[in-house]
Amino acid sequence: MVVSYVWEAALAAGQGLIVRREHPSIASSLDRALRRGDLVSMLPGIYRARDREPDLALRLRAAFTADPDAVVIGEAAATLGWWPERNATTVDLATTALRAAGDGIRWCKRQVPLDLTVDSGTVRFTDAALTVLDLIPTLGGQVIDEALRRRAVTLAQLEATFAELPPRRGDVLRRTLLDDSRDEPWSEAERELQRGHRELDLPHAYRTNFPVTLPDGSVRFVDLALPDLLLGFEVDGWEWHGDHESFVRDRASDAQLATQSWHRVRFDAGLVFDDLEGVKATMRAVVAAREALFRGLGPFAPRQPRRRRGRK
Repeated sequence: MVVSYVWEAALAAGQGLIVRREHPSIASSLDRALRRGDLVSMLPGIYRARDREPDLALRLRAAFTADPDAVVIGEAAATLGWWPERNATTVDLATTALRAAGDGIRWCKRQVPLDLTVDSGTVRFTDAALTVLDLIPTLGGQVIDEALRRRAVTLAQLEATFAELPPRRGDVLRRTLLDDSRDEPWSEAERELQRGHRELDLPHAYRTNFPVTLPDGSVRFVDLALPDLLLGFEVDGWEWHGDHESFVRDRASDAQLATQSWHRVRFDAGLVFDDLEGVKATMRAVVAAREALFRGLGPFAPRQPRRRRGRK
């Protein structure tokens, strides 16, 4: 025999949530359901069914029911805004009054500037620049690289937001990683390769994530390009390709680049992390060989490069 409880109708009407203050007439029934474990408290006075595993959407509804003026921060803000694959389930929120943590819901007392937030119509969360800066202490350079790769934010926006905020813990790391991001890497391996290249201080202009149009009309981005030498350096690994098809496609693009006199040298990401000095020595040797090649071309050699900082 199936037993029906009066609170079940309230749960259905609330689409998975019961807000106690909205149902004073069934208070005793709610208490019994909580004691039996049929209902679980998400926040004081806000309940869900025991058999419903809470997701981000349910936790957000519970949090904003408790505090409509709160602001979502951290990984949940990234998931809502520009990094859905991050798939955060725990919700961190900034609020003006410190509250008790709940079922996957955490609060911090913090004032977030309104101009650094995004209003989706149902929730408010930190914008891309502030979210990236907030996550640097836990995710390091990865969060900067991901945001830049997705075009969610620019380095200039990150710098401007960083300058606008008051000093806080973690700023030394933020400053270091922002400085290290001057060439806008799209991955930690690219960041390391770019850092190694800058340390070589080569007398050639360079570009990062440099677009090259192939003969078939498609565009490929070279991680680190020295256009005056028609030379590119790439860093990746098998995991980056994801499947055999993309691995083969990259090799085909190398061949198409060669038809335009480009030479692209690939480094494994693991090698860049484990032996950057060795990678730097190889890069210097390749550049020297390319210079010698172009000297041998006489009047057909590219014009002499002038030193300048890399840019997009």
